[in-house]
Amino acid sequence: MAIMPFSVLRGLVIVASTLCLNFHWVKTSAWLENLQQSMLVFLPILLNIIFSLQWAVRYRLSIMLSISLSLTVLLGITGLEHNNNEANFFIGVSLPVALLAAIFTNLILEKNIKLFRTNRIKFNWISIKTLLTFISKLLALVLVGHLILHASDWLTQDISKVIYPDNFTHGLLYELVREGTWFFGVHGIYIFQDIGLRLSNETISNIAAWKAGKESLNILSVPFYETWCASGGSGGTLSLLICLLISRNPSNRHLINVSLPLAIFNINEPLIFGVPVVLNPVMFIPFVMTPAVDYIIAYYATLWHIVPPLQQMVGWATPAIINAWLGTNGAISAVLFQIFLICTGIGIYWPFLRYMEKRDYKEITLPSGNTSFVPLKGNQFQLPVPGYREAESPHHYLSEVNEYIDARRNINDLQNSGNFVLWYQPQITVDSQKIVAMEVLLRHQSDDGKITPPYFLKYYERIGMMPEVDFWVLENAVEAIHHELSRFPGMTLSVNISPQTLLDPSFLSLVSKLLRNPLPSGWKLEMEITESQRVKEPEQIIEVLAELRRLGIKIALDDFGSGYSTLSYLTQYQLDKIKLDRTLVLGLAREGGEAFLHHVVQLCKSSGSQVLIEGVETDEEHQIVKNCGIHLAQGFLFHRPQPINKLCNLLVVNT
Repeated sequence: MAIMPFSVLRGLVIVASTLCLNFHWVKTSAWLENLQQSMLVFLPILLNIIFSLQWAVRYRLSIMLSISLSLTVLLGITGLEHNNNEANFFIGVSLPVALLAAIFTNLILEKNIKLFRTNRIKFNWISIKTLLTFISKLLALVLVGHLILHASDWLTQDISKVIYPDNFTHGLLYELVREGTWFFGVHGIYIFQDIGLRLSNETISNIAAWKAGKESLNILSVPFYETWCASGGSGGTLSLLICLLISRNPSNRHLINVSLPLAIFNINEPLIFGVPVVLNPVMFIPFVMTPAVDYIIAYYATLWHIVPPLQQMVGWATPAIINAWLGTNGAISAVLFQIFLICTGIGIYWPFLRYMEKRDYKEITLPSGNTSFVPLKGNQFQLPVPGYREAESPHHYLSEVNEYIDARRNINDLQNSGNFVLWYQPQITVDSQKIVAMEVLLRHQSDDGKITPPYFLKYYERIGMMPEVDFWVLENAVEAIHHELSRFPGMTLSVNISPQTLLDPSFLSLVSKLLRNPLPSGWKLEMEITESQRVKEPEQIIEVLAELRRLGIKIALDDFGSGYSTLSYLTQYQLDKIKLDRTLVLGLAREGGEAFLHHVVQLCKSSGSQVLIEGVETDEEHQIVKNCGIHLAQGFLFHRPQPINKLCNLLVVNT
């Protein structure tokens, strides 16, 4: 889908060139034809870039590194094919080579990126060895690609000798092979252009000899393939387009709007890449079968004089029906026959299209098993590290890329405009209002001193960087306990941890390493898991929480009553504290609100957990909370979030 704008633009250039030629604007037509040929030459390079971009987005690699390495490898492979004095390295690059270069380059990059991060701190023999290994793999890829390119050239030459359409069998093989290359997004006409040029010259000579009364018309000719086997373009995709119209599937509406105007002129790249046919076995079968069946029917229909042989060279961009009319000098039977072939193609494409539309594309999200935390530069997070995410379908590539890039842009803007800081909000006992704990809150402080709440966390979540954010907060919070807060014993420090972080296999080892230095006397570390986010691996979460408890860390459930879960959490997880969301406080104003809160508190206490309520802002709310038997509270009525220096001053007075 990402290639569609380019294909549409090229299609418009082709249409403009054809129209100019019909109006005898020869120079303009020739210029436009050269432009579309140049665009065709650039297509493999563009696909190499797009594929690398999508790979980098999905596997959380550096976009610039992915694209630059892929292009460098492609340059190396194709550059070996040219003389040193020739500057046009990319001229003649085949699309499979461009795609394979991108695929294997990014595979090597993905497999080796962890080694670079592991050895990023010191420039020693290990880091040099890692770099040399990586470079050697890329050089090996260039060499193998060069050999494959040579082998494909030899293979193409051998195939060309076998499939030249001088009889029925060879003509059918020619049609199958040139359509078959589209599976990899390669136009077979350009791979076997020597055959096309030879057949074109032979067709022109044969038509001239026929007009002179010296020869009979050949059945197999350039107009034969263009008229009978390529209605709407390669694969007879006019039939496919009609199937899309018949299906009335709303998801096809945009594709139809883009493809229909161009398909009239037999330009079908938007359709081929948009359905898609490329790398799609389901739709590739009818794509090859339709022109093959058309070939067989048309060959024998011409042989048995059901339709007259084609006797005019008609431009390949001439619309269907019109090309049959012109090619046979106005034979109605030829027009009707072409309509019959289009209907036959509809019958072939339809069941495959229906099958593809009925398939369920499900989003697969795997645990970020290969994620490792990235160190900070000052108070900023580095972008990003490898993870895994599969797309819902090929149609979602572009939107996912755009969302990812937007998130990265917002994060970069945020980091360039200031730093991240930690603020703290005290938690108090409802009866005595004594501070017994505090929650760590992430804030952004701009260069001009403005403090921003964490709306930006959605960007980090979008690109899978919540583990980096959470660990940075945890690391700096523990450091604050050892330094500024160490003189206030008997406290609990609560840190929010996302489910994404809990599922990371590096998390427990990093927490263990962080706690090797024991906390000051009387201090406890508490981790809050957010109930408002869906937990996708509850069994694994249970194991992680159990291990955290073995490390002496208390577990709290945050935002209870506001999110996805929840009653099952009370039985699934062993919790030390349950934090009731402010929505329950807001509900106190409604009739029965206090009674409802009372029942919720009793339910939570039955799990053996302490109960804390958030968002208490008025004396009336404070009294109701107290009446409901809640022991702990947090809210603006008592203390607002504040920086570490103000918190220390408050603790001096409060304790």
